Amino acid sequence: MKNIITVFLLMIFIQTNAQHKIFIRIYNTNNQKITKGYLQKTTDSTLTLSAKGNEIREVSIKEIKKIRLKRSAGLTALIVGGIPITAGLVFFARNQGWDGLAGMVLFMEGLIAGPAAGGIKALINPKPLIINGDIEKWNSYKKILDQKLK
Repeated sequence: MKNIITVFLLMIFIQTNAQHKIFIRIYNTNNQKITKGYLQKTTDSTLTLSAKGNEIREVSIKEIKKIRLKRSAGLTALIVGGIPITAGLVFFARNQGWDGLAGMVLFMEGLIAGPAAGGIKALINPKPLIINGDIEKWNSYKKILDQKLK
């Protein structure tokens, strides 16, 4: 039973910890992804992101066609469903006392919760911010991004 509580607490910690940074993807006028990373700051003409390995990237607004703010629904389904499925398989493999039953329950919960969370995420995912290199549009979206940074 301690193992089950530990897994649930770990899932809650991972979910709440992942929500502190704003992950964005930036696309150019050819609809190709220029870069992706966590939003650090915005200025009147640039957007600064931190990528893997603490690499800082600065992107000019004139290069940006659109900005997507959220990760895809597939990643949400994978994380929400993958954690209980993995934990369930571990418990089921141990098969000591009630661990086998708990493992089956966690496995089934992952099979249901993952696709459900991905579907909900797909429905509520915000539309991308369409900029097309326009400074006026950028200034209105900049206020939204600055609020999310706080």
